[in-house]
Amino acid sequence: MTGNAASAVETRNPRGWGWRMPGAPFVRSGQSHAQILAAWTMATMIVALAGIVLYGLSAAQVIAVAALTALATEASLSALAMRQVPGGLMHALVTGVLLGLTLPPTAPWFVAAAGGFLAILVAKWMFGGFGHHLWHPAVAGRVIVQFLFAQHLSFSQGLVQTPILAPGHLLVGQISAAVSIPAESYQGWSNTPLEDSPRAEAFLLERPVQVLRRMASGSLDVGFAEPWTTLLRDYLPPWKDTVLGTVPGGVGESCTIALVVVGMYLIYRGHLRWQVPVCVLASAALTAAILPVAVPHSSGALRMQWLPALVVEDKVPVGAAYVLYHVTAGQLMLCAFLLAGDMLAGPLTVRGQRYFAVGVGVIAMLMRLYGVLEGECYWAILIMNTFVPAIDRRTRRRPLAVEPAA
Repeated sequence: MTGNAASAVETRNPRGWGWRMPGAPFVRSGQSHAQILAAWTMATMIVALAGIVLYGLSAAQVIAVAALTALATEASLSALAMRQVPGGLMHALVTGVLLGLTLPPTAPWFVAAAGGFLAILVAKWMFGGFGHHLWHPAVAGRVIVQFLFAQHLSFSQGLVQTPILAPGHLLVGQISAAVSIPAESYQGWSNTPLEDSPRAEAFLLERPVQVLRRMASGSLDVGFAEPWTTLLRDYLPPWKDTVLGTVPGGVGESCTIALVVVGMYLIYRGHLRWQVPVCVLASAALTAAILPVAVPHSSGALRMQWLPALVVEDKVPVGAAYVLYHVTAGQLMLCAFLLAGDMLAGPLTVRGQRYFAVGVGVIAMLMRLYGVLEGECYWAILIMNTFVPAIDRRTRRRPLAVEPAA
């Protein structure tokens, strides 16, 4: 066996004829790692384009800085280590774009640059590089800059308003030219005029997930007569806005349609198992449907209302609408379709991926309602990434006729 023995093994029988057997692994998908990474790159770019349309050139700057910094860091570390890993640069590009999608469009350039640098250095290369990392690099970079730049990515639970471009100003508008819109006068993205502020090009609004958090904690003034109807009518945007993405949030978090489309594309190509997004969304919805919310009582005190999904007011299933807002608003869709299905940081088996996805959905909803609100879904992914080795050991397939170790 000579030089090409790594790629093929020559086998001969006693009669003298032989054949060449490809080297392990013997089960092949028919696609190389370059083709898989190319599909993920296209998926992330589609979501990035949707974010740029909704938030303007500021979003493009955030994504570009994060991606270029990740590429430069990967190339520099590869040169220093004198080791070029196939697919390393393309994976760094995907990591940088994904990091940009998790950041708000108002993030300064140095936040995106620091995130791209730390995602590659700390979360990827310190674990051995491409294919050896424990935590999702883009998510780890996002959480690290959450601590380093708290003034720009605040943990504050107070009222924080963020911008979204107004109708007629998509793509080319300036999110810095935003005007604050009170919740009681906001009639939805397409029905709220800007005539009172002719120079304004964007709305400055409270994020839907922040409204839901305030409702859960009892700090939202919804009254005791019909609190859920008041929440939906006076404080939350129309539900279709959360589907179209015309609500404030991270660059790639809000456009549900774009995320579902790229998720279906990845599932069709075989790069994302359908069980992952389904389990993330179903477990999050079930958790939101069961966990209690503090609502006002006629006595003036707050009471914890369990099973909010079953609430009906004036023959309207307002509780079901409340759960739908939890599913389509915030980071949950981005995590379900692009982040939780990472092939390198997730479990190997289908059963393990189901456990992983259910854990992400439950932990994200627990944190959204009662824990850290900022980046709650990203924290959930990192927590579950930590348990991936244990999940793999628990769900690995055992060969037939082999006794398990005592």
